Amino acid sequence: MWWLIIPVVFYSVWIFALWLILHRRRGEDQPVTIGKALVTVVVAARNEEKKITGLLESLAEQDYPKDLLEIIIVNDNSTDRTPIVVSEFISERRQTHNLNIRLIYNTFRGKKSAIRYGIEKSAGELIMTTDADCSVGTGWVSALALYYSKTGADMILGEVYQRPGKGFASHFGRFEFSALQAITEAAVVAGCPVMCNAANMAIRRDVYLKHSGALHDYIPSGDDIFLLHAVKRGGGTVRYAADRAAAVVTAGAVTAAALFRQRARWASKAYFYRDGATLTLAAVTAACNAAVTAAALASVISAKHLPLLALMYAIRLVPDYLITYYNLKKREEPPPLPLFLISELIYPFYFITVAMLSLFPSSQRFYNT
Repeated sequence: MWWLIIPVVFYSVWIFALWLILHRRRGEDQPVTIGKALVTVVVAARNEEKKITGLLESLAEQDYPKDLLEIIIVNDNSTDRTPIVVSEFISERRQTHNLNIRLIYNTFRGKKSAIRYGIEKSAGELIMTTDADCSVGTGWVSALALYYSKTGADMILGEVYQRPGKGFASHFGRFEFSALQAITEAAVVAGCPVMCNAANMAIRRDVYLKHSGALHDYIPSGDDIFLLHAVKRGGGTVRYAADRAAAVVTAGAVTAAALFRQRARWASKAYFYRDGATLTLAAVTAACNAAVTAAALASVISAKHLPLLALMYAIRLVPDYLITYYNLKKREEPPPLPLFLISELIYPFYFITVAMLSLFPSSQRFYNT
């Protein structure tokens, strides 16, 4: 049974190496002049009448020059009052805020086609995307535009923070999400991006249109990662904007059921990945969690395996904490240690459960926001 420790060691070394990359990263000088790119923010919205006003308010307060900013909201076949809420907001704010904002209607169905349609109708050189249930700071557009003007990158990934919620499921989900964000950043800094999040992403319009056919429209989710993989294959440059001004805030899952549904939907697209680095990271993570789960089951059968199980948890604990803490400390929200320890104990079983749920078609039926 002691051979089960091998994938745990591989995983822990990998995560520790990614943390070292972040720990040694030095702050980058920001340009002193404002970016001059014509920017279009594209947001796909489906049944978001209760949440989208917050995003619209934050977009209306952007400090980027109004003559260089276009906002397009794409209604993706909503069955609630989403288009009415957006239309009313546009009518009320267009004149007082001098906003270039419009609502269009997706002629097909699904987030991928909605985003593509919005970008096809856009005028911007640089496209920024976020989700209808997110909020952004007043300097969000400016920060990403500055980073674009400095680097000339084809694709820029930004920070996504989850609002802290109540209950263990919310904390658990936030720990995992923060670790994923830190891994995303470290991989980009290392020159081998593996993940991204469409809730905070910028891409040159011509680059998006060049690769938009590689998004696997028959899969409901994955508009972000499939695009990232296509940009990588095409030799495009990908950068990470770590500036807090470039961050986006989103709500996390508040119940265990919602968390499982969301993560299963995310995991369901992994079976269609063809990017070597992403597949390797997924395989190492899966092997580690499967090994810990197997050791735990063996310990139930025989207590002689408990020392092995304890050692496996101990090996992965430090790198997991470091990578999670790195991301959370940006918002001065270090993870409460007791909750984190409980989360670490549960995580391997949670991971295996999510992987099993992702095999069922129902995991792909949820709209990808």
